[in-house]
Amino acid sequence: MAEITLDEAQKEVAALRKQLDEWAEAYYSKDAPEVEDNVYDQKYNRLLELEKEFPQLVTSDSITQRVGGEIDSDFTKVAHQIPMLSMGDVFSKDELKEFDQRIQKLVGHPVAYNVELKIDGLSLSLEYENGKLVRASTRGNGNVGEDVTANARYISDIPQTLSEPLTTEVRGECYMGKEAFAKLNQERDDNGQDVFANPRNAAAGSLRQLDAKVTKKRDLSTFIYTWVNPPEGITSQHQAIEEMHKLGFHTNETGRKLSSLDEIFDFIDEYTEKRDSLTYGIDGIVLKVDDLNIEQELGNTVKVPRWEIAYKFPPEEQETIVRDIEWTVGRTGVVTPTAVMDPVQLAGTTVARAVLHNPDLLKQKDVRIGDTVKLHKAGDIIPEISEVVLSKRTEDSVPYEIPTICPSCGQDLVHLKDEVALRCINPSCPAQVEEGITHFASRPAMNIGGLGPKIVKQLIANDLVHNVADLYHLTPDDLADLDHFKEKSINNLLTAIDNSKKNSVELLLTGLGIDHVGAKAARLIAKKFKNMEKITSAGVQDVAAIDTIGTTIAESLTTYFAQPAAQKLIEELKESGLNMDYLGQDTDSEDIQDNYFKGKTVVLTGKLEHYSRSEFTKKLQSLGAKVTGSVSHKTDYVIYGKDAGSKYTKAQTLGVPLLTEEEAIAQIE
Repeated sequence: MAEITLDEAQKEVAALRKQLDEWAEAYYSKDAPEVEDNVYDQKYNRLLELEKEFPQLVTSDSITQRVGGEIDSDFTKVAHQIPMLSMGDVFSKDELKEFDQRIQKLVGHPVAYNVELKIDGLSLSLEYENGKLVRASTRGNGNVGEDVTANARYISDIPQTLSEPLTTEVRGECYMGKEAFAKLNQERDDNGQDVFANPRNAAAGSLRQLDAKVTKKRDLSTFIYTWVNPPEGITSQHQAIEEMHKLGFHTNETGRKLSSLDEIFDFIDEYTEKRDSLTYGIDGIVLKVDDLNIEQELGNTVKVPRWEIAYKFPPEEQETIVRDIEWTVGRTGVVTPTAVMDPVQLAGTTVARAVLHNPDLLKQKDVRIGDTVKLHKAGDIIPEISEVVLSKRTEDSVPYEIPTICPSCGQDLVHLKDEVALRCINPSCPAQVEEGITHFASRPAMNIGGLGPKIVKQLIANDLVHNVADLYHLTPDDLADLDHFKEKSINNLLTAIDNSKKNSVELLLTGLGIDHVGAKAARLIAKKFKNMEKITSAGVQDVAAIDTIGTTIAESLTTYFAQPAAQKLIEELKESGLNMDYLGQDTDSEDIQDNYFKGKTVVLTGKLEHYSRSEFTKKLQSLGAKVTGSVSHKTDYVIYGKDAGSKYTKAQTLGVPLLTEEEAIAQIE
């Protein structure tokens, strides 16, 4: 470290602590980080250096002496009998060598490590009495956490009852998979809400919900890796994980017991390369002394265990130049800015665009046309601008002006109350009409095959449709004017439109694109009220009373149907001959006759030949099966078609039974 006086160090330490406390508050308490992890780590390590150089400056309230964040929430507080500590971090293989040498010096001989993936989530403690889950809690500040038991009961891979009646405590990581993270952020973006910065904050924000029903919808998962009080006979970390798996916990199967640094470095290199292909986010590798007796001997510092260390991956960033900022209008009227940049290679793909989500974020990052920016992938998925390289900003640069009129229809844009989003509220806005019709025809909604975005765009450009009801008045002569439409394609599209009239009413409800009313909510509402007439006349309390349907969905639904334009649209669709009744299964699982798939958790993958994915899903659900999107130890069967990919491979790895589509149909029949 360059020479620095005590007075200079004192001032820098104060500034660093203030900044780090603010960032930690945003990260831990608000689940909304203000800087990237590597920026935080740089400042934190600088504070550590200064406190090491000037030990007289170390105080008990320094962030280096604390674990996690302070607790400021409405959750019941939980005192951890054994503190939930943080892990020490290193950022290079040389630092790992130093850690290993330190361990050998303390122990007196080489040791083996259990090497595990560092999951990008938040710490979770699970307590059981006589094999029953009695409490789940977050780490909090290490000594006191939050009671999230009600929410944890909605996480499918947390066992409510163990296979043995043990009274015990285990700890691990609650995380959100990449697919669920991308889906959640897309939904929030579409609805004009703030998006989560990364999977860790998405998981934290989802687990720390006062309404447990929100947690249930968020598709959280866990990896359990620490046994606080392992039964007698368990003497190593890798053995503890194996035994926890047998009890029913979801554990990560990638961990390995390794004895040499060369093996450990190979493991790091392997998962540095594989991390993009994993279904969950990781931000490093963890080394734990495998022998639990040695762990006990080594003990802890005030903040971290001496027997483990986390090697954190360096951030994968690329610099590029912003050439334009485009604004697009979604089907709900939300107007979203997207930075258009020079293409760069990032995490295995070419990236040239990054969504900036809303005007507030654009102003906060102060992105301007012509700026050089640093680009990374949030959660290894979503391209995101982390910061502007101010040293490369040109002298003639000017702040970017936020638009005030809709780029599609020219109407004034508005900020609705409590929203960060900019919206166009013109119901006839062409972009919203286009997005709305495309959504209406999509597979989760009315499933009108062949009616994709390009054809919808042509229909609107040719003044053939102005809303979804106009689709049911199209004629062969209308379609003959469209590009590349011949007799066969005309007949196919008109047949698909006509067939959609027979759909059960929940698909129509999904297709209307009502804020917050997705396919699952639509099915529950349709099942409750049976037909569109009762749905449109239902009150907020009636809708909110449905299990898992909250006030937000209920208010959105009733507000939509209170509009004269919505009432007119439903009447037009009814006159066009669309079914307005619920045609789905109306029986509960216990009323379904026993069959091969009743009560089983099933995953579909690959290209199916005999059914569409949605048709097969409905068929299995009618038999009492639960159809999910990801493979885990809880999965009973994976049904696969042609070109089955990572889900098929994961099923093989986990030993989940595999069925071809034909074999599954044979069991159904």
